[in-house]
Amino acid sequence: MNIIKGFNIPTGLPWHLVDEVCILINCGDEFHWVLTVVVLKERRIRVYDSMLRRRRFVPSSEIQKLAKILPTYLDMSGFLDQKVRTDWSMIEAYRDKIGNQFDVQYVEGIAQQIIGSLDCDLFVVAYAEYLSDGLQVLNDGLDVGLLCKRYPALLWKYREVKAQKPYASDIKDPRRPKPNFVAPDEEQLIHIE
Repeated sequence: MNIIKGFNIPTGLPWHLVDEVCILINCGDEFHWVLTVVVLKERRIRVYDSMLRRRRFVPSSEIQKLAKILPTYLDMSGFLDQKVRTDWSMIEAYRDKIGNQFDVQYVEGIAQQIIGSLDCDLFVVAYAEYLSDGLQVLNDGLDVGLLCKRYPALLWKYREVKAQKPYASDIKDPRRPKPNFVAPDEEQLIHIE
């Protein structure tokens, strides 16, 4: 609930001030990561899965749990009482559905990893990058070799730039533009396997 309220997230924004929330989910014993995007105004969880072609369209148990528990957390945290940007009671997706689970939608037609590879982490990061730039995720053409070089270089550059700033965190930096969704932070991206 502290994350929903905005107390424990890297951007320092509570959920009622964003449209979409990105959540990385490890699909349990499969050693596989997917990117989920919680679209708050639609009460929908979009799942970006780089192994979708080989999997059934049945949500993993972790995604099913998220879809069930999320309405409870939103209610308990006071999210639905926040009317700063949105009157949640006026949105059709929330009317008389407070306890109902979120709809789960697997996004089709996106770039997929090669059978037998363990590159889901690179695909998840690429999906998040496309979405944060307001772009549609490509249906093919993600070069894993290039991504293996690009992302460490970006993280290195980010670290170097951050070391030059006099600010203790990005939250205090007045030059930093405010994001319209919650993205994974640097440490989460580094520890994705």
